[in-house]
Amino acid sequence: MSVQPSLPAQNVLDIPEFADYNRLAVEIADPDNWASWSVPDGWKLAEQDLQDFTSRWHGTIECGHLLDSESPSLPLPASFTSSLSLLSILVRKSYVKMFNEVWERAMSSDGAVGTLIIGQPGIGKTLFQYYLLVRLIQQKQPVLFSPDGDRLYLFYDRRVYTGWLSKDPGLELPEPKVTPSKLFIWSLFDIREKKEPKLKLICRPCLPVQTASPDPCRYKIWAKEKRPLVTGLPLWTRDELAQGLRHQEQYGSLLVALQKVYGGPSQYQRDPLRPFPGIRTLLEEFKEEGVSSSPEDALDYILEAAIDRFGYSARDVFRAVFDYDGTTEDHKTAFSTEYTVLQKAVDALSHNKSAIPDISNRILVLIPVRRGPLMRPGWIVDFKSDWVARSMIAQLDAAEDAVIRQQIHLFRRVPEAVGMAGRFFEPLAHRYIANTSEDDPWPLISVVLNNSDPPQFSVDPDTCVPGDVQFAKVKREVFRFQSIDDLSGNLKNNTYYIPRDPTFPLFDAFTVDLDHSKTAVLWILQITTSRLHGGSSLGYRKVRRIIASLKNQLREGMPPAKTMKVAAGQSVATPLVKVNYLLVIPKGDDFQKVCWQFPKGWSENCRRNDHRGNVYCLKISLAGPNIL
Repeated sequence: MSVQPSLPAQNVLDIPEFADYNRLAVEIADPDNWASWSVPDGWKLAEQDLQDFTSRWHGTIECGHLLDSESPSLPLPASFTSSLSLLSILVRKSYVKMFNEVWERAMSSDGAVGTLIIGQPGIGKTLFQYYLLVRLIQQKQPVLFSPDGDRLYLFYDRRVYTGWLSKDPGLELPEPKVTPSKLFIWSLFDIREKKEPKLKLICRPCLPVQTASPDPCRYKIWAKEKRPLVTGLPLWTRDELAQGLRHQEQYGSLLVALQKVYGGPSQYQRDPLRPFPGIRTLLEEFKEEGVSSSPEDALDYILEAAIDRFGYSARDVFRAVFDYDGTTEDHKTAFSTEYTVLQKAVDALSHNKSAIPDISNRILVLIPVRRGPLMRPGWIVDFKSDWVARSMIAQLDAAEDAVIRQQIHLFRRVPEAVGMAGRFFEPLAHRYIANTSEDDPWPLISVVLNNSDPPQFSVDPDTCVPGDVQFAKVKREVFRFQSIDDLSGNLKNNTYYIPRDPTFPLFDAFTVDLDHSKTAVLWILQITTSRLHGGSSLGYRKVRRIIASLKNQLREGMPPAKTMKVAAGQSVATPLVKVNYLLVIPKGDDFQKVCWQFPKGWSENCRRNDHRGNVYCLKISLAGPNIL
């Protein structure tokens, strides 16, 4: 077995900063330092696949198994995979970093300080425990492993034993030969029920490492007494989700179904995508004139759509890839939540306390912010995705400005939720831009482009915007649309188009400056309070479809071909659509250094309808007319 070069593969005892801990780790690994332990009552040898699993990893140095060139993974024994619906797990880089912290905390405290890893369901806490188990077996460490706080697996002296705390609370564990001793057994566990762990899991000779949802009833007492390192795992990245998707049980079935769909004329009486609710409808949006697609392209699109709708929590995304409709409906059930209830949930999560499951699992996301090695992280609470945020904020569409201002004020009172307060900037910005009319155009700010692909644009207030670039400050009629199809042939000047669909990617509104005989300027507006803003590549398709619609309108507005004078050898000019992107942010010193990192695909599929364009910035005041 081998490991991807980007992941550290050396023995942990060879890591220079851990050199001081070598002696204790070696002493723990030596069976001669432990008293005789002859399988007491309540214990029995575990299944053979677990014995083989232990033999495979005991004393090795690899930290992952490479199934292909891109996805470092760790195979698991059948005794574990039956409850996970996985054959292997993705080795995330954050797992490697987390292991180093857990190891350092344990060894530097001589086994006195354990670790509590807090996070919402579905971010990979359980998977990390399996990764941690393998890394400890590699170091020949004795490990007590419990996936639910009751069923026990003891990895000790090259063997695996199993027992149940509910059947025998007094199960005996190996003890050091000499007492008192710094030697300890690693105790890795999760608690499924809302209660504290059994004493057996947290008392000497055990060193506890618990993964838990943010609910103090699962850890409050022991955490207060033992004062463990409290930390959390980050959300998944887009690349990790793409790699992790291949480890899902239904991945092969979906890929085969897509191969049938994109393999030529359909010869199947039954739709191959029928077992995957919502995917067929999703792929109808994937079709684009002049662009050929493969099963792999379609799968990338499905993943991108799932991320765009549900965010970066792995469980939500993977479920949506295989059941887009069902996952959507589950989340929608929480959108009727009253704002007073939402505010209480935000306050609770920001303090690692429990919140109503519908809110904490479907609306909000808890993100750890690293402060330094072996330090408790800070926490950010936000909406899970733009779709979730827009769906919740849509409840305020008809609200008075004062009501929206109140929501901003209330969320700003929770430091961990300042980003959520910024989400309410969007409806105010829409109203300001659409309802303000003055002779002078909006004062635009220039941005500078880096040389990467996709590009990143940074605000540059010292560079002048060309004089011929003007975003008119006129009163615009607001038109809300469900899909681009609703707009075909009907785009108008002085109209402010806002997508009604909360899943609309990349931008929040658009306007057009239309000259039916010549050109059109398409303004794409993105409204944000984030210093580094991104977006979804799915939005490029939307922009190209708007461009195509504008070109059709321009063709219809041009003089008939027979009346046009065209010089010999020249062709009739094609309609020209120019695209300008406009990043709309609040005024204030905090937003001097703002960037827009465009998603992948900026330079792709541009031949027929080029979605690329110049980027500008517009700062508006929340205290401006008609707002606050």
